[in-house]
Parts: sequence; structure tokens; C-alpha cells
Amino acid sequence: MKVRKTITLKVNKENKVLSFGIPDNDEELQEMFKFRYKIYLQHNYISENLDQKDIDEYDGGLSKYFIASVDNRIIGTIRLIRDTYLPTEKDCFKFAEPQSIANIPRGNRAELGRLIIEKYSDKIFLPRHLVLLGLLLCVTEYALENDLRGGYSFIKNSLKIKLDKLKFPFHSIENFEQVYNQKLLSNYFNSIDDPVWPIYYLTFEVNKYLNKIFSNKIFFKKVDNNFVFRNQFIFNILSK
Repeated sequence: MKVRKTITLKVNKENKVLSFGIPDNDEELQEMFKFRYKIYLQHNYISENLDQKDIDEYDGGLSKYFIASVDNRIIGTIRLIRDTYLPTEKDCFKFAEPQSIANIPRGNRAELGRLIIEKYSDKIFLPRHLVLLGLLLCVTEYALENDLRGGYSFIKNSLKIKLDKLKFPFHSIENFEQVYNQKLLSNYFNSIDDPVWPIYYLTFEVNKYLNKIFSNKIFFKKVDNNFVFRNQFIFNILSK
């Protein structure tokens, strides 16, 4: 992995290092595809396949990948898709283009997808919100470096509720029609108990939000690209 950020924290009186970065070899990429498959299969989002990998047409060169790992084990992923028309608008939903996105040239848009975070273990608590924010910090900084100013994503209602509690600056698209009719994620899109929402984001808003969190000296001590997590109650405070 080409490491971009690390977060050090104490877990059961033992130091753990969360590493965030970009896979830089095929072995790591294949491990990431297998990780995505494993978690989606556990949630019944996809059907079994012989390769035991989650790969679609956007994994053929249109995506930049970011992973989170601890103890040499992937526990989180996210991908950034660049295409003329992004999956949320092209494959999944029909909706009126938000004006904030219409103002961004198509070459400066990107889609966030395959945001997947695994619980570390049943016996050891490692805050998944910390993994979420670390991944988003990496992908947002990369987006700024490459003049990607905003774009789309789609998320489960359960994640939407969590992001609302964290006051995360995403924007819901309220008036939409779901049109996804492909087989791969049919279970993901057609769960009655946990429906899917199309959303959009603006990179500068997300970056400002994340910088405010990671620059807060009550919660983090920063040394170069490493953050030392000081306060285990950060997410309770942020959610108020």
C-alpha cells in the first residue's frame, strides 16, 4: 500500500495503527476485491460467484482505490470513479441534476462507491467511524489534488442516519426514481428494510469538515501524516 495517512490509537491498552492509502500491487488489489465480496456476501447484497471477488465494469480502469488496514488486514475500502456519466445517474436512478453539480464540468466530477468497513472483531472495539473518516480524508485530499470538485454516490438508509448524526456534509437527492435493473447488486438495491438513497457531495465542503475534525487537538495529535487518536468519546461528542 502507498500509505497516505495513519491513525494510532489504543485498543485494550495496546497500540494499533490504522493505515490508509492506495493499493500499489496486484496482490493487494485482489485482496481488496475479495474483501468487498466477503462483506457484501455476508449482507446478502450479492450472489456467490466462482471467483469470490466483487468486480464490475467500473473496476476496469475507471476507478482509483483507497483501503484501510490494521495488522496487515484490510478492514475498509472506498473507490473513486471517473467517467463521463457516473453510475448513480447512469445506472441507478433518474433525478433532476442538482444545480451545484450542474455547475461542475463533467471532467471534474467523480463518484464515491464501495464504501465498506468491517468490524475489527466481536471482542475488540475499534471505532468504525474512525475508519470511515480516515478513508474519506484520503479520498478527499486526492480529489482536491486532481481538481475533482464534487459528484454523486448512493448509500443505504442505515448509513445515511449515521452520517446525519455526524453532521457530515452530504446532500440527499429527495425526488428520484430508482431504475437499477442489473443482477450484481439487485439485493442491495431492493431491500425494503434498508432502502438506498442517491446523494451528492461537494469536495470543498467535505474537506473542510474533515480538516476541522482532524485538526482538533482535543481529539488528535498530528505528526506529519500520522494522527494519534486521543479521545475515545469523539463520536459521541460529534453526534450531539
